Amino acid sequence: MNKKIALAAAAVSVLFTTAAVAADMAPRYAKAPPPAAIAIYNWTGFYVGVHGGGAWAHSNVTDVDAYAAAALPGTVTTVNTSGFLAGGQVGYNWQANQYVFGIEADGGWMDIGGTAPLTGTGSGTRVGLRSGSYGDITGRLGLAFNSALLYVKGGWAFLDDASQFSTVSGSFSGRTTHSFNNGYVIGAGIEYGFTPNWSAKVEYLHFNFGNTLDYTVFNAVGTPFRFNQNLTVETAKVGVNYRFGGPLVARY
Repeated sequence: MNKKIALAAAAVSVLFTTAAVAADMAPRYAKAPPPAAIAIYNWTGFYVGVHGGGAWAHSNVTDVDAYAAAALPGTVTTVNTSGFLAGGQVGYNWQANQYVFGIEADGGWMDIGGTAPLTGTGSGTRVGLRSGSYGDITGRLGLAFNSALLYVKGGWAFLDDASQFSTVSGSFSGRTTHSFNNGYVIGAGIEYGFTPNWSAKVEYLHFNFGNTLDYTVFNAVGTPFRFNQNLTVETAKVGVNYRFGGPLVARY
């Protein structure tokens, strides 16, 4: 009898030992959990937004025919002005891997009005700039670092109603000319997506309208006097965009 009990106890001991070893080995063969997905920001899509900032204009006005009595033909008057700008933008982005290509149109109001005394005159004649609407159509090329986008841009630009001439002399009562001026714009910026569809940006642009601001004034007897205005404008602005579509992309 004692021999039978000993054999039974030995069998039970072997059974529990085998079960314990199996339990220790089981986790070694368990399936590893899948890797966690990483959310990748997607810049592709149509967007609209608003912007605002500052503008600094530099203008050289050439007195072509020497309207000013104490000036020679070609005398230059320099006019520097500054103010604000505000407007909106629309565009579309295409993203390929880390590269982002896009087209964008800006438009708004540029507060750069101001004048300076015409060089060589003592009659109170002033020349300068008027505030007006502006716009541009540009291409954008960017490099995305997930939700941060560094980009450069450039293209065609226009400025409306830029030139101003006024005097208190007897021959003139004052004059303001209306002009639509073409030029180019280049610049760069950084944009950050703070939600899947909303982003904020900081941008610098250089506008160059060249020698396109030409106008002529006439005295009381009809004598023409021509003026030429060279204009550049520097702008710095902040803005926000809302992009339609473009959900986050999961990468494993």
